[in-house]
Amino acid sequence: MTGSKSTASVETRASRQIVGRVLRGSGLLDALRDTVDEHGLRTAWISAIGAFEWVELTEYDQVERRYVEAHRFERCELLSMQGNLSERDGEPFWHLHATVSLREDGRDFTYGGHVVDGSVFALEFRIDCYDGLELKRVNDDATGLQLWADVEGARAEQTGVHDVPRAEVGGAGATWAIAAELSARAEEGPEQSPPERGDWIEHARFGLCQIEGMTGDGVCFIKLPNARRKKIKIDAMQVLAPRYDGARKIFPVRPREKK
Repeated sequence: MTGSKSTASVETRASRQIVGRVLRGSGLLDALRDTVDEHGLRTAWISAIGAFEWVELTEYDQVERRYVEAHRFERCELLSMQGNLSERDGEPFWHLHATVSLREDGRDFTYGGHVVDGSVFALEFRIDCYDGLELKRVNDDATGLQLWADVEGARAEQTGVHDVPRAEVGGAGATWAIAAELSARAEEGPEQSPPERGDWIEHARFGLCQIEGMTGDGVCFIKLPNARRKKIKIDAMQVLAPRYDGARKIFPVRPREKK
C-alpha cells in the first residue's frame, strides 16, 4: 500500500438519453458513426442487445502490448454490448466490448472481447450522453493502450442540452409514439430568434464557439476554442433552443436529419 492515488474520476450526470435500433445488414461501426452525426454526440456510454450476422472480436495481449488477430463469429446472439464514445486523434471513437453466444456441434458456447466490427441482424441500443464532458484518448505508457487523459479536467464549458420529462415517458401506458413526441417537443422548443453576432453555438465537433459574423445567405463565421476561425453554413444545421450561461446565449446545433 503506497498511498498513491489509484483512480482518476469526475462527477457528472447523463444530460440526455437516446434509444434506437440498428437495421439488419448495417455495419455496426458505420451505424454508430451515423448516430454520432445525427445526434451531435461528444461523450457517451452505450449498452445494447440483439444478434449479429457476423461479428469480429479480439483481445489485448498485455505482454506483447497489441491486439491479437480477430476471430469471426457467424450468426450469433448478442448477450450484451457495453462501450463508450470519446475522442481519439481528433475524431469520435467508439470503444466497444461484447459477449456473444452461438451453438457449435449441438452445444452452446459464449465468447467475449473487444469489438472490431460486425454486421447487424437485430440490435437495440441505449445511449447515455454526457454533453458536459470532453474525454480524449492518448497513449498510456503503463499499458500501451490509448486511454482517457485528464479525466478530472474533462468537464466542458457547456453543461448539457434538453431533458425529456421522465415522469411523462416512464408512466403507465407510455408508448414509443409518446416518447417520440416528447423528444421532438424538447428539441424543437418554443419559437425562437435565430443566433446573432456575439451569440455562441455548441457544435458537436468544434465545441463551444462564438459567432463573430454572419452573411445574408446563412454563412456563419465562428471562433473555435483554440482561437482558430472557421466558416459554417448555419442554415444547413438544426438550431435548438438556446440556454444562458451568465451573459452568454448558447445555441446547441447539430446536422439536420436526412429526409
